[in-house]
Amino acid sequence: MLADLARWAGTAPPTGVRVSAVRKYRPCVPSPAGKGWTLAVSCGEQPPGSTPSEMVRLAGRARAAVRAGTDPGALHALALMDMLWADSAGISVERAIHNLQAVAQLSERPAPVLGDLAAAYLMRAERTQTPRDLLLAAEAAARAVEQDSSNQTALFNLAVALETFGLAHEAANAWRAYIRADSTSGWAAHARKRLRQHGAPGTASAGAPLLRLAVVDPQQARSTGWDRLLGEWGAAVLENDPARARHALDRAGELGAALERAGRDATLARAVDSIRAASRDASQARTLAAAHHLYARARRYFESGDYRAAEPLFAKAGALATSSPALREWAHLFEGTTQVLDGRAMRGEPLLRAVAARSDTVREPALAGRARWVLATAYLRGDRYQDASASASEAAQLLTRAGERENTGGALGVASEARFAMGDLEGGYASAHHALAMLRTYPASGRSHVLLFALGRAVAADGSPRAAVHVQSEGLAVAERTGNTIHVAEARLARARLFAAAGRPVRAAADAAAGRELVMRMRAAGARAWFMADLRMTEAALASRADPAAAANLDSVLGFFGPRDNPLRVFPALLARAETRLALGDSNAARADLQRAVAMLEDRRGAITEEHLRASLTEQARGVFDKLVMLHVAAGRTTDALIDMDRARASLTRHGPRESAAERARFAAPSGEILVEYALVGDTLLAWVVSGSRVRFARTTVDAKHFARTVGEVRSSLENQAEEGATRRELARLYDWLVRPVEAWLGEGGVPLVVVADGDVAAAPFPALFDTHRRRYLVEKHVLRFATSAREAARRARHGAGAGNVLLVADPAFDPAEHPGLERLSGAAAEVRAIMANYPQSVVLDEEEASASALLAAVPRASVIHYAGHAIFDDGHPERSSLVLASTPVEGRPADLTAAELAGLDLRHVRLVVLSACQTVRSGGGRAQGFAGLAGAILAAGAGGVVGSSWLVNDQLTLALMPEFHRAYRAGEGGPEALRTAQLALLHSERPELRSPAAWAGFRYVGR
Repeated sequence: MLADLARWAGTAPPTGVRVSAVRKYRPCVPSPAGKGWTLAVSCGEQPPGSTPSEMVRLAGRARAAVRAGTDPGALHALALMDMLWADSAGISVERAIHNLQAVAQLSERPAPVLGDLAAAYLMRAERTQTPRDLLLAAEAAARAVEQDSSNQTALFNLAVALETFGLAHEAANAWRAYIRADSTSGWAAHARKRLRQHGAPGTASAGAPLLRLAVVDPQQARSTGWDRLLGEWGAAVLENDPARARHALDRAGELGAALERAGRDATLARAVDSIRAASRDASQARTLAAAHHLYARARRYFESGDYRAAEPLFAKAGALATSSPALREWAHLFEGTTQVLDGRAMRGEPLLRAVAARSDTVREPALAGRARWVLATAYLRGDRYQDASASASEAAQLLTRAGERENTGGALGVASEARFAMGDLEGGYASAHHALAMLRTYPASGRSHVLLFALGRAVAADGSPRAAVHVQSEGLAVAERTGNTIHVAEARLARARLFAAAGRPVRAAADAAAGRELVMRMRAAGARAWFMADLRMTEAALASRADPAAAANLDSVLGFFGPRDNPLRVFPALLARAETRLALGDSNAARADLQRAVAMLEDRRGAITEEHLRASLTEQARGVFDKLVMLHVAAGRTTDALIDMDRARASLTRHGPRESAAERARFAAPSGEILVEYALVGDTLLAWVVSGSRVRFARTTVDAKHFARTVGEVRSSLENQAEEGATRRELARLYDWLVRPVEAWLGEGGVPLVVVADGDVAAAPFPALFDTHRRRYLVEKHVLRFATSAREAARRARHGAGAGNVLLVADPAFDPAEHPGLERLSGAAAEVRAIMANYPQSVVLDEEEASASALLAAVPRASVIHYAGHAIFDDGHPERSSLVLASTPVEGRPADLTAAELAGLDLRHVRLVVLSACQTVRSGGGRAQGFAGLAGAILAAGAGGVVGSSWLVNDQLTLALMPEFHRAYRAGEGGPEALRTAQLALLHSERPELRSPAAWAGFRYVGR
């Protein structure tokens, strides 16, 4: 990478500089608590321009090239410099990631950029301790390796990412791949050292004496006592072998006492006490012996996966255990567990609830924790995700108290799966990473297999298919170490589906064939039936879409999983069958499957209260809505297509009752405005224009990658203050794609447009789209406002400042230690002084007075709020985006005000909020994510509208725009109209830097 920077700078790479990562990392294992890790930076390379003056010169050259739009490599160079001289607040790393993503999107051969992007994700992971960044790094590095298998930067960073996340087997393979590419350097020596440390670890209890198990592995100690020793006692009693019975009971008693002394689970000790009390009655003793013997047999069936054989034995053991409460509870727990795992969760749940209610959480944490863990699994299978997350988290705490690390990892795995299902990606990754840390010393644990199986699916759904394959390959290695045929078959079939999704059909077919062989060898009828359905699902995913047999296979899959109330299996089967039916030309049947899938999604919203989680869940199902919309389009039902597209954007992210079909069909544009709604589905750009109740539709084909590259290029240039003519060609191309197909329906000049879009379309700078026929920008013809959906757009806008105070916040005096990468904004203070002339009675909070408490105290009396300062957009957690405010330690709260806090306010009395800061109006990446971060939070709190920026803006340029906006707004223009007036004023300015779209096109009005 440094050679790339040197090449761009026009110098030769310094002696000894490797064409490698900007930084290489020596990772440490996660902490024992599993809550974090450290990555020690190791960088022995001296880049060109290593002195401050040289760096300033290079940075100036790079920025000038970006503004002029003459050198695509300049943006890459800026990102590299940000990484090499990163600030402690992480702002430069965020900027580097943003720029590298743009460069990778724009590049035809992005492997070198992706290798550097992986390093940037690793840097952010180090700073923020976010496990998701580790898998994003793995995905970026794997993409680079896919394009260039000799890219040493990517190979090294891939190994680091996999190792740090806890995927030991895959990390070892990655280190070997690096050594094959580089066998002589110092980095190769480091790779060999890491590889030597990847010998298979033993479990904590390997070779431990029996009583020592209570200290080193309480879970194994308890299991040994219950499943082996007490089972042996029962068999010996039934066989009239008193010596063997006494020996087994004594050893179980010693083990139970040791566990109790260590403060672990006391049920083994209680079971031994019950046996000794029953020994005074021979008949009672034999009954209890039979119960323990049945329990031990049932446990063997259970561990082999034969739940149907285990269930009646557990039930009979529980019925016989009248004199042993501990045995009765464990038998009931496993009876309910077999029912849950066999697809009958509703039947098993009452048993588990009863055990959880009766168990002593202080003296019986293993029993109590295990009951809550299985209950969480039952909740998960019933789509009750928040209940599942809470129950699994409680289980993990109890199992930690019991000292049962392996079971704790299993419970955390269920918590991870529940959080992923809710759309809480960061929470899901954090729980999974914590679980892997707990399971590190159990290399052959079935818990690890289950965790990695679910994690691979979640990572693929998160848009990282290559990282998902690595996760499931780790899961397959674990499954093979367990020696359990069921685990291996499940892992093989799961990886086959991931290979197919990643476009690797040969590897997918090999895994599917191996999985089929394993399924055919299964003896347990229940397990075989389950995996035959799983196998058919996998083979259908691999089969040709035109193969009618695939549809028949999926019919049987749905017939098997449907009655078992398993949406995690039914949902993908419905989607796959819909695709098959489409390929066969049966669009009506395909539509029925898709509508059933949509209904399943909408049924889930009742279990999820957090707005951003519901939005994320909807985004995961984006493909369902896209397929349904395209079905309508193919049949000529363009209004139905619009209704379902808008449903995708609104129906799962709004509180209140679900709309009926009749209510959804009443579709009209806001009075006096024209609605333009866009959707990019694959390479098809869909556009609906609604005027009154009339719907017009245009469909055009675009190269989606070219479209995204163009948007990224324009935004990057404007963000870096490009000159007026530098981006005109690209802005004209965007106009031709987005506006030209529908311009005849947009009415006369001055007619307000309401734009609804998402993803790359929403990222386009609409005000600056350039019409080459009439030599004008779009903002010169139309007033523009933006909305999250047509339903939201139809809510009436409110105009004028109205009653109430105008609250102005200027240049808060933040703590430099908290934000070392930020500087005070003199332009923001001057901006507010200029705005004050329009509002003589305004309330001003500036410098030290601009604290969160002062702002919150003033908000209830304000109808207009203007904030001029710094804003921080958190790309991974938009709800954590914040307004930077003055530090007041005596308040006892963080200085900054987050989006989540803003969303909790009542802002229904506020007509307008102006956020004169960076990235305050960012569209979410998905259909239902609306406006992410601060703007979305303020709208959710009830404010009428928000004016904000969609990229990084310069405070000196906003100093010119914002006073013009407030003059027009104070004169009675509505928010969208006032913003257009201000933009036109800059466009017609005598100053060249103000005429550039970089000065005015980044701001937009969103809301009513």
